[in-house]
Amino acid sequence: MLKKRPIEFDISDEHQDGDEIFNEVFEMRFMDSKAKFEWNMYTYVTFIILAVAMILNFFLPKYMYIILAIAAIIMIFCYYLNNKKRLQLIADKRICKVRLKNKERNVQGYTKIKPKNAVAIMKEKCLIIEVSVADYYEEMHINNAVSIPLEILEEEITKMNVNKDETILVYSRGEERCDQAAQKLVDLGYSDVYSFGSIMDWPFEVVINDNN
Repeated sequence: MLKKRPIEFDISDEHQDGDEIFNEVFEMRFMDSKAKFEWNMYTYVTFIILAVAMILNFFLPKYMYIILAIAAIIMIFCYYLNNKKRLQLIADKRICKVRLKNKERNVQGYTKIKPKNAVAIMKEKCLIIEVSVADYYEEMHINNAVSIPLEILEEEITKMNVNKDETILVYSRGEERCDQAAQKLVDLGYSDVYSFGSIMDWPFEVVINDNN
């Protein structure tokens, strides 16, 4: 049965998590030059307001607190407008998120990613492998994942005849075991391998066997 653990996650809010989403795995692509300006338009306005406030404080020091208070209110409003504008740019597809494969980023080994990046990659065509022992997989696993224990990974992945360029995501019960599996796949010649650690840290949907 598919169950969801409680977590707040909104795919439309990805632009606010720059380090999480638009990192070395994903790249922001602007569809036109104007979109690139609009993405940070209100950030530029905020810097201008800050500069004006500093100049006014120099010439009108007795009104410093009033000037700073007004500047702070305007800057907070600009922050709100900036987030609203970015959501609109994403909705209009004037900016999009593109994933760069390991080869495109000149990565020779595998890439360690966080769950939010993993769930984004899973929307594409990819192979998801749990390398825990089979009993752990039966208890709980990620939807669409296949069970290939680390001990037989080389033998089974060879039998499956997986393309060397295919995107492979690996997880386990323990992070160390997961990293060992990812490295083994790289050693076998697979070029687009991602390790996202332990299922115990996975905050999204999982398949749970209620009979266990």
